[in-house]
This record gives sequence, structure tokens and C-alpha cells, in this order.
Amino acid sequence: MNFRTNSFASSNQTARYSAQYNASILKYQQQISSGLRIHRPSDDPISFRQISSLSVRLQELQSESYTIVDSEAKLNTSVSQLQETNNLLVRAKGLAQQGVQANSDSERAALAIEVEGILVSLENITRTKTAGSFLYSGARTDQEPFSFDDPLVSGGTLQVDYLGAAGNSRAYIGDAISIDTFFAGDKIFGNSARGESILSGNTGAKLGVGTDNMIGRSTLQLRHTTTTFAAGSGVAAGASSDADDTLIGALGSNNLVVQDPSGTGASGTITLNGGEPIPWTNADTDLKVLDNDGRVIHVDMSAIAPGFDGAVDFESSGTLSVDGGLTQTAIDFSDSQTIVDSTSGKQVHIDTQDVQRTGDDYLEFPGTSNAFQILYELKEDLRNTRGLDTQQLSESMDRRIGELERMSEHVLEVVGQQSASLQVLDDLEFRVQDLQLEFESQLSDLQSTDIPEAVLRMQNDQSLLEFTYAVTAQISSISLIDFLR
Repeated sequence: MNFRTNSFASSNQTARYSAQYNASILKYQQQISSGLRIHRPSDDPISFRQISSLSVRLQELQSESYTIVDSEAKLNTSVSQLQETNNLLVRAKGLAQQGVQANSDSERAALAIEVEGILVSLENITRTKTAGSFLYSGARTDQEPFSFDDPLVSGGTLQVDYLGAAGNSRAYIGDAISIDTFFAGDKIFGNSARGESILSGNTGAKLGVGTDNMIGRSTLQLRHTTTTFAAGSGVAAGASSDADDTLIGALGSNNLVVQDPSGTGASGTITLNGGEPIPWTNADTDLKVLDNDGRVIHVDMSAIAPGFDGAVDFESSGTLSVDGGLTQTAIDFSDSQTIVDSTSGKQVHIDTQDVQRTGDDYLEFPGTSNAFQILYELKEDLRNTRGLDTQQLSESMDRRIGELERMSEHVLEVVGQQSASLQVLDDLEFRVQDLQLEFESQLSDLQSTDIPEAVLRMQNDQSLLEFTYAVTAQISSISLIDFLR
């Protein structure tokens, strides 16, 4: 049996092949014009999956590259600021050395002004921002790192509080690498290892037994309260005793001798600790008595026992304070009294067994001052606000020099850490760039159009389409007689 193609079948075949060749031509035209071989999964399912995987990895690498560049910018800024910090500390150390050798108060005062400027510069460094974030607040980058209290308000010492986070802020690169970018300022500008406490002064107070936790420096104030005399002599405290006596001591630690040669209690002499005998009469109700060390008591001689001749036992009590007199602790003349600073809650232990007089002693707690407090204390020493003698002042300045050296070394250690991190970031940046180039090359090989091949295929399909149209035209022109033959 012979099968004949009718016009309906011929038309369907022509439409089907025409659509197929037109679609193929359109696909190649799109590949040539866009330069991309694959636009949808159906173009090449296996290659499309590979392309998708490579594209995701490239996005990850681009994100890592951004993180690296951003981290490098932050660390470079920090290194620059810390190098300037070190320069300031070295300069301050030089000023301290000049202060030790200075011959006049005016020369040291001029040096103090320079130290003030250094302190202001250092405070400004801690406020450095990058991209709107504080460099030295750790993970709490929106918070200014330090607050500085007015020394006139905080008892004459510079109080510095760290407001940032305790931990550093880290940038994560990939799944396994993290780099510290924002550092906790208290770890950079904070204190170093605590040393032994130091007490200087002439009141007779000494450091007691116990663990001190006060920081920086403080003034130990010893003030007189009352003087009490043993019964029998008739000696009593004078009207100015409570406010103006400068002698402090436990019962039996001082020697007071009263003589009444008149035998009537009308007049005689009084001697304190072997000092010059001072005449008295029973009209003296507020007699000032001094010993050879300049310590003073005020006595009332109006009721001396007639004919009294001998020593008079007495106790002169007082108080201790390390917070400017806000709180006072009674002196108990023991080997260790705990004195608490009410403003900070911290404490120091004082041996009061040999306390002899009122006055201000000076406490220092080496290794507990931060960079700002060291500079402030140096400024105060240059102005000798504590009234130290030449030797004490020189020793205090030497301690400031040592603290500045340690702080400078610590800052340089941090610079070294950050420089090492920058080296790691440089190496990572090169590695990420190499991977990006490699993946881009693979992606290009998979996705890019092979122009000559695409043109050849398009031309081939174009020829087939034209041939289809020609055959269809020829079939359509056959007459009924030709068809029947």
C-alpha cells in the first residue's frame, strides 16, 4: 500500500520544523548577543548546576574580600593611633626626666602644662572612630570607651571609668578564621600588674597587713579628735584642743611633765616630750604646749592639784580617712586597720601603732594607674601639689617614669598584635583574589558563548529553515493532476 502525504500533514510538518529551527536560531542569537551560553536550567542542566555552585562561592569570596578590606582599614587606623599613643608616652617620659633635673618650680610648672596637653591628646585618641564606630570600646562600638571625672569633684584624683565591652569585637572571614578589629580600651590603656603599696609622710602611720585593692594614689588624712588626761594632776584639755592639737598617740606613748613649785596650783612649768619648759598659771585655760618635733597640745591649767610634780598620762585620739574626710575611721593604734574609700568601695590597710601626729600622708598603688592617671599624677608631681620634699618628689617622679615605660611597652605589644593580624589579612586577601580569579575562569568556561560555534550552528539552522520553506513551497505548488499521477 502506498501512503500519500496530504496537505494537512505537510502543513503540520512545516510548522513543527519551522518552530524548531526558529527557536534554535533565536537561542543562538541570544547566546551571541549576551555572550552567555546558558540562561535557564533547560539550556544545560548539568552545567547550570555547576554555574550556580560557582556563583554562590564567588559571592562568598566577594563578601570575604569586603570583610578583609574593612578589617584592614580598622586595624590600620588603630595601629596609627597606637603609634601616636606611644609617641605621647615617650614624650611624657622625657618631660618627667626633665622634671627630675629641674631646678625651679616655674620650670616644672611649664613641664606640667605640656603634660596636660599630652593627656588631652591621649583622651582624644581613645575617642577615635572608623565608619562611625569607636575603635576602643570592644564589642560595644556605639559607646564612647571612657568617661573622665573632674578631679576637683572626685577628691583630687582623676577617675577614669571604662564604658565599653570587656571583649574585643571580631570579624569573621569564612568559616574558620576570625580577626580582632575593635579592641577593648581597658586592655590597652588600663593598668599593668599591681605592685606593693607605698606610704610616705611623717605622721608615723605605716602600711598594715592585708591585701589592698585601692588604685592610683590617695591622700591618707590623720585628724585629731580629743585629748584625754589621767585623773590626779588637774590637767584638762584646752578650749582649742579638739580642733588644733596636732599630737596623736596612745596612752603612755607621750610624756607630759607638770611642776607646781608654788605648792598652791597657781603657777609652774609644763614640758611635752622633753621640749622646752613652758610657764603656766591657773589663769591659762587654753595653753599651747609644743615638743621638740613641733607637735602641739592645748591644755587647761586652771585646776592643777596644789604642789603637783610629775608625769601626766594622756591619750590623744584621732581619725583616718582616704576619701577626703567623707568617712573617718577612729585610730585604734593597732598593727592593721582597714580603711575604706567610700567613693570606690576599695580599701587599704594601715598600721597605726606608731602614729604620732596629725597631717596628710600619701599613698600610691604602683601598677594600678591607667595611662590617663599616670599622666595626671605626673602633672601633679611636677606641680608638687602634695608638698613633697626634694627626695620624696624625685622618688615619685622616678615611679612615674617607670610606669610610663611599662605603659609604652604594653602599647607596643598591642601594636605588634595588630600588625600580625594585618599580615594575616594580607595573606588572606591574596588567597581570596586567587580563588576569585580561578572560579571566574571556571564560570566563564561554563557560561560563556563559543561565538564561532554558535554562529556556525545558527547558520546551519538558518539553512535548514530556508530548505524547509523551499520544500514546503514546492509541495504546495503541485497540481491535482500531478498529485494523482
